[in-house]
Amino acid sequence: MAAKRRSVDELLRTRRRVWPEAVTPVSELMVRVFRLSALVYDAATATAASHGLSFTEFEVLVTLRGVGAPYELVPTDLYSAILISSGGLTKVLHGLQKRGLVSRPSGGGDRRSKPVRLTAKGRLAAERAMADVLESDRELIFNGLSEAEVALLTRLLRKLLATLEPVDA
Repeated sequence: MAAKRRSVDELLRTRRRVWPEAVTPVSELMVRVFRLSALVYDAATATAASHGLSFTEFEVLVTLRGVGAPYELVPTDLYSAILISSGGLTKVLHGLQKRGLVSRPSGGGDRRSKPVRLTAKGRLAAERAMADVLESDRELIFNGLSEAEVALLTRLLRKLLATLEPVDA
């Protein structure tokens, strides 16, 4: 049986009591951002699993779907887009290809330069899983925030990320 996860407020109360200098406005924000990320990831992982996909398989399919027709990328671009090692991606791609969700050109040569293409079956799987993940995300977020609050939070995060992320060349 899995241990019950302590609430963020409980964790911060304890930390404030035993290590008060570690609880700052920024640390409180970051703990909450990390917890939200974990909750959304857990929900997305469960939703992907209900479609017979691991979270990484889901990421590969939606990344390919998200680049537009012909829905293909070379493995180097794919593994940098989803933050997975090349070895891990190779294993995932073999499984997706075996299930007919992606295709790769056959023949010799360096497989790292051969594009990975989403098949029609893979596109359908990506779209169905994504629809359910989006609904899960919507339920999680709107369970605690209004539309106006979501819009405000989105604007604030966009503003912060604009200062932190590299500018596209």
